Formats: sequence, C-alpha cells, structure tokens
Amino acid sequence: MKNRFPLILGMPLLLGGCLFGPNFHGAPDMGLPVTWVNHMPPTADDAAGGAWWGRFGDAQLTALIQQGLAANPDVISAALAIARAETQLRSARADLFPSVNGSVNGVNGGSFRSSTSHGQWNGGLSLAWSPDIWGGTRREVEAAMANVGSARAAAAATNTALASAIATTYFEWISATESLRSAREQLVYQQRTFDIVEKRVAAGFQNRLDLEQARVTIANTRAQIPTYEANIKTCCATLATLVGTTPDRVQLRMPAPPVFNRIPRVPTGLPSELLRRRPDVVAAEYNLHRATANIGVQVANLFPHVSLTGNVSASAPSDFADFFRSAGWSLSSSVSQVLFNRVQLRANVRLARIAEMESAQTYRKTVLAAFAEVEENLIDYARLTNQLPQYEQAARSSKEAAELALRLYNSGYSDYLNVATAERSWLNARLNVIAARQQIRITLARLVTALGGGF
Repeated sequence: MKNRFPLILGMPLLLGGCLFGPNFHGAPDMGLPVTWVNHMPPTADDAAGGAWWGRFGDAQLTALIQQGLAANPDVISAALAIARAETQLRSARADLFPSVNGSVNGVNGGSFRSSTSHGQWNGGLSLAWSPDIWGGTRREVEAAMANVGSARAAAAATNTALASAIATTYFEWISATESLRSAREQLVYQQRTFDIVEKRVAAGFQNRLDLEQARVTIANTRAQIPTYEANIKTCCATLATLVGTTPDRVQLRMPAPPVFNRIPRVPTGLPSELLRRRPDVVAAEYNLHRATANIGVQVANLFPHVSLTGNVSASAPSDFADFFRSAGWSLSSSVSQVLFNRVQLRANVRLARIAEMESAQTYRKTVLAAFAEVEENLIDYARLTNQLPQYEQAARSSKEAAELALRLYNSGYSDYLNVATAERSWLNARLNVIAARQQIRITLARLVTALGGGF
C-alpha cells in the first residue's frame, strides 16, 4: 500500500501540463482602413499632453469633470465592479492550492471530594486537494483574469462617457446663457427702436400699424427668454446629477469669450489605434477572451475528477502530555467520473463554443460601431466648421442691415416692416453663431469619446 502513494502524488506532476480548450490569440483582424474616410479635424500637436478637456482651456469645465470622476455614482459602481472581479480572481486562484483544516478540543472533569481528574483531548489536521490535471481550474483563473480586464475597461468607458456628458452639458449651458444674453441685448435694441416709432407715430409721421408691429417684435423676443432661462436651469440640474451633487450646489460663472469660444484641435490618430484606445472595444476583447477560456473549463469537466485527502489525528485519554504520543495519519485519493450525464456535459462544451462565437460577433459589432461613430463625428465637425464662417458673416451683415433699415426708416425712405425683418434676422443670425460654436465644441467632446477618450 505504501508504494501506491508516490504514484498517486506524482500524477498531478506528470499531468499538470495538460490544458484543454483553445488558447486565446487575440481578437480577430477587422481589416480596418489605413486612414479615416473623413480627414477632419486636422491632426493636432500632442505635445500639450494631459486630459483632453484641458485643451479647451476652461478651468471651470476641468473642475466639473474632476468632481464627476470622484463622486458620480456610476463611476463609484464601476470601481466596485473592478474590486468584485479582482476578488473573484483571488478566489479562483485559491482553488489551485490545497485547503487545510484543523481542530482541537478537550474535556476535563473531576470530583470535588477527591483530587482526581479525568480528561479527553482530541485534535486533527485535514488536507484536501483537487489537482488541476486537465487545466479546468487554470482556465477558470484565465477567465477571471479576463473578467478583471473587462471590468477595468468598462470603468474606463464609464469615465470617458461621463467626462463627455459633463462637457456636452456644460457647452449647452454656455450656449443657453449666451443666447439669453443676446436676446436681452436685442430686446434693448428693439425697445429703442420702439421708442423711435412711438415718437414718429405721435408726431403723425407714421400710422399705428408700425407701432403694433414694433410691439410684436418685442413680444416675440421676450417670448424666447423663458426658454433660455429654463434651458440654463435644466443644464445646471443635469450637471449636478453628473457630478454627484444637488442643483443648489452647482454654481457656474460665465467664462470670458476667448475661453467659451475656443475650438481646440484633437488628434484623431489611425483607425487601428481605435482598438487599443477605446474602452468598449477593449472590454469586448476581454469578454471574448473569457468566453474562449470557458471552453477549456467545460472540456475539463468531461474528464475524471481526482481528489487527494490527508488526515493527521491525535488524542489523549487523560493527560494532555500524551497528546502527541498517539498521533496517526492517513492519506487517500479518489477518482470520480460522470457516467450517465455525458450528453449534458458535451452540450455544455457546445454552448461554450457558441458563446465564444457570439462574443466574437459582439466584438466585431463593437468595432464597426466605434468606427462609424468616429466617422459620423468627423462629418459633423466638417459640416459645422464649414458653416461657422457663413453664420458669422450672416451675423455681421444682419447687424449692418438692421442699422441701415433703422436709419432709412428715420429718414422716411423705408417702412417699419423692413426694420422689423432686419432686426429678427440679426437676432437669429447671432443665435446661429452661438449655437454653431458650441455645437462644434460638443462634437469635439463626442469625437474624443468615440476615439476612446485618451490624449
């Protein structure tokens, strides 16, 4: 019997190199093009470094994003998901090693009438180990490691999306605030025009129709103000949620025009770099790795399960000093194999292979969607940057037209309808410029997210 123990103990050493299931060699090649179809925006100098939002040069935006990355519930939950995955990995690794349990107990009693006492002392140490002969546990560890990578990538995706959402909402707040200021300035200008019309009507140079049309123009401008005020409050409430606080604690201050009108350049890089920089693509690759490793886990279940157990026990009938004199040991091994449920085990292998193929298609879909998202944002950026100079020219011309129409009206060479039309065109042109500038900044924030949120 003694000669069998070395053979039993040597089996894991002889067969420990077995590792069933396919090895993961990376995600499949997607055959991405060498360059982006749309080459806008131009590549920027990466020498600036730092977080991408620093390129906007807005300290208030930076503070909001940093606060969000520290206090947003989704960010905290993503960090906890990483901690959970790392704990699961440690648990999986623990299955590679033996488990040891020990126990000691003793009972002692005696008589009050005599000095005699009697005791009973028992102790034991047990060891159990299931050697990973077929590599199932090692595949579980591999899958757990991939799960940790996926959790970290998912957390990075959460951070990237949060930073983009904060920047987008902040730019929308700037747009609403600027639109409100522009409407109020336009209202002052229109009120001055109204006073001129009122004096001309009182003097008999114009009829009351011009006065009523002036009132309509002022009323239409005033009607837009509540919308801008509501947009400002909505943006503040959204920002509060994103940064993990309440709206009353969000106090924003309008930055200087050179800051809120700044349009930085961002490096687009190459399409192939998207696979390394974009967190959801990285997470999809880790998920594919996990699905591949799980095939090995299911294949290993087809083979016999080997377990080794060892025990050391001792007892002392009366004196604790005799405890170690009666110690004994035993060592045993067992092999178990499922005989009548092989169909289910093979079905599990098949299901694992199907899950791997599904993960491969999910990875492919993620890459294609990411590539399309970058291209769409490049198209939007090109459209908006081409429109902005035209909007700016329209605003300049509309202002000159409004001033000219008012002068002609004062001189009696034009009616008030031309003045009202010119003033409305001027206000709309100014609002178009404000919206276009902030939409470019919003598009850049979305482009950075589509590219992976690096830089």
